[in-house]
Amino acid sequence: MSQALELSLTCPQCGTEFSAEAHTIVDMANEADSEALWQLQNGTLNKIECPNCKTAGIIPVPLLLNNPEKELLVVFAPGATQMDEMQLSELISPVLQPYLGNLPEEKQAEYMFKPIISDDPTVLQRAALGEINAEDIMGDASEYADEEDFEDGEGGEPELSAEEQQDLTERMGLLQQLFQANDSLERISLMRAHAQLVDDLYLEVIGLITSQAQDAQPDLIPTLQKMMNEAEVFIASNKM
Repeated sequence: MSQALELSLTCPQCGTEFSAEAHTIVDMANEADSEALWQLQNGTLNKIECPNCKTAGIIPVPLLLNNPEKELLVVFAPGATQMDEMQLSELISPVLQPYLGNLPEEKQAEYMFKPIISDDPTVLQRAALGEINAEDIMGDASEYADEEDFEDGEGGEPELSAEEQQDLTERMGLLQQLFQANDSLERISLMRAHAQLVDDLYLEVIGLITSQAQDAQPDLIPTLQKMMNEAEVFIASNKM
């Protein structure tokens, strides 16, 4: 069930534009994820290097790991310690909710509805290696696990309504498409085709991702700033 995005990035050091693949899901129960799992275990998954100046970093996207043997569902969320409850939910819901929704009911387990959230990439790596259990990392991430209990009933209600979740997922999907675009003209064409999604909520999503990228992966900042400017101009022109 490994899920990967093809992103168009701009190096903040030399301005070189290049493409990179970013994974958002690694399921240890799925043999198709073996290559992504191997990269996660050796610390190379979602790491990039500018082909020109060799500036390196980590792509700041949420990454979900399911380790059924250890009964662990861990989500790497860049900048999680600087986020409030709603921001954290907006960041990981587009990855977590579809993953849970697509799992057959017989493969769903109680631990999956109590994900452990961490902004430390080494936690995810150690979980992939089977070196830690839930008890080992709950002390660092228990506050996020409580906030992100998506199970109905005793665990509380989801942070977002179904309609809000759909709105957010659609805009995250558009953002992913725009990341894959080759240039500004292609991005503008995509925005025209999905004009109903280019709104204040979309700007909030870009702003949130930009905030995370400042600490976790500055390589993305130039591209995100371009996308923010293009979206603001697009929205303003449509109001005329």
